[in-house]
Amino acid sequence: MEKMSLRGRNEKRARTKSFILIGDGFDEFEVVYLIHKFRQAGLPIKSVSLFNKLVYSRQGVGIKADCALAEHPFDNVAEDCLLILPTGGQNGETLRQDARVRPLLQLVKERHGRVAVTDGQSSLARDLCQIFTASSTVMHPVEEQMEFFVAALTDHALFAS
Repeated sequence: MEKMSLRGRNEKRARTKSFILIGDGFDEFEVVYLIHKFRQAGLPIKSVSLFNKLVYSRQGVGIKADCALAEHPFDNVAEDCLLILPTGGQNGETLRQDARVRPLLQLVKERHGRVAVTDGQSSLARDLCQIFTASSTVMHPVEEQMEFFVAALTDHALFAS
């Protein structure tokens, strides 16, 4: 019996580059689940920490990010990237208070990228509405389970390119 590959994994076309921005105090489930599902689907995703590559969750679990924001991972990104902002734990407020995040959001907007937020009712989501149009953002509705949101986001990244 022939082994079936995951959809999209073996296709050679360019994929939307995705990034997930995390700071200390993030929610483990959101971040790990998002990264896992994107990579499982064969999608390029990089975890980017606000400061050090080693980032600690709200439960004290350490995760080594692919790169730190100080390494300028967005400098060479072409148009159409997807920036995922997890708001669980303290991450949403941490991202809101970091002065480097707003210019990063402007850069994503200038390059016609999209932003996804894991809580559409959060303060961070409200801030995004001042920068982006509704068609450039993907908000997680409170009533929807995280698994469905991540599946829709993964499908979007797979088929948007």
